[in-house]
Amino acid sequence: MSVTISVRVRKEVVELADKMVRLGLARSRGHAISIMIERGLKEVLKEVKFWENIYGEVEELKKQGFVLRHGGLTKLLEEDRSG
Repeated sequence: MSVTISVRVRKEVVELADKMVRLGLARSRGHAISIMIERGLKEVLKEVKFWENIYGEVEELKKQGFVLRHGGLTKLLEEDRSG
């Protein structure tokens, strides 16, 4: 099922969408942007799943009585994201 929304995107994204339409890779700008989102969605889903697992594990540690120093987890998570 498709849902129509309005979004503001950078000019470069619209130019790329227009090129995709001219080259026959997409039927319209909207279709081109949908293709871009779907291809990028796989990477976003992987990252979201990773962070959901991290936060779930942290909650489990808290339930087991572990005490996390304030800021310690944030530092570890930021280091992992930059790597």
